[in-house]
Amino acid sequence: MMKKTVLMICCMLLLGITSCKKDENKIPEQPTASPSEILASVTWKSTTVKDQTVKDVTAANGGYVGIAKYNVNGDFEIKGFDGALRSSGQWALTADGKKRMLIGTTASGASFSRVVDVLVLNKNVFTYRITNPQGEVVDVEHVPN
Repeated sequence: MMKKTVLMICCMLLLGITSCKKDENKIPEQPTASPSEILASVTWKSTTVKDQTVKDVTAANGGYVGIAKYNVNGDFEIKGFDGALRSSGQWALTADGKKRMLIGTTASGASFSRVVDVLVLNKNVFTYRITNPQGEVVDVEHVPN
């Protein structure tokens, strides 16, 4: 009878020690933001434009640098570093976050549309690839402003 009592107490202690301990220390999972939510979460500042040999060609591609804001409602504004509006309109990302589309108007009133390949998009960096007017493929990198 004594053995059964000791065995029952040991089993109860073992269950008490192992039950729910791991759940109490578990950090709740954070919901994953969609690519569109990431792009709209901050204002982006261009840092560099690089050619396919990774050479800095920012000076020759000034049209791609500035401050960009992508609003959750689908509007965007791109300003120069001096704060002057350069273009505005509508933006969208494909569901997989691999393409960004702009349909807009420049400050001078010219309409344009542009689709670029998104190379990197996370909370720390946004880089897209585009072919410039000279036919060169360049990568434009942005960081949160």
